[in-house]
Amino acid sequence: MSQNNPYVNNPYAGGGAPQYPNYQPPQPQYYAAPSSKWNAMSIAGFVCSFFFSLIGLILSIIGYSQTKKTGERGGDFALAGIIISAVSLVMSILAIILLFVLFGTVITAAVAL
Repeated sequence: MSQNNPYVNNPYAGGGAPQYPNYQPPQPQYYAAPSSKWNAMSIAGFVCSFFFSLIGLILSIIGYSQTKKTGERGGDFALAGIIISAVSLVMSILAIILLFVLFGTVITAAVAL
């Protein structure tokens, strides 16, 4: 009787799920979690950039390169430390030049009197 029944081998007639040969379900994608470790050199460079510009610049550059190599957190702090240190150094150099020019002018004016 099963030979004449059209629903026995028909996969769409409720006889179960169709069978596909060599079917592998897709594997989930796993990504590396970002490192939760902070780079101490970049944080130290950021803090030093407010008080000691040259030291802050050096530490921030080292910290920035380390964060790029290791994938640690703190690259933004290092970049901010580089910018703050560079601006502070440029302003300090300009202030020193301005002081020399002003004192040079005052001293020449005082000698001329």
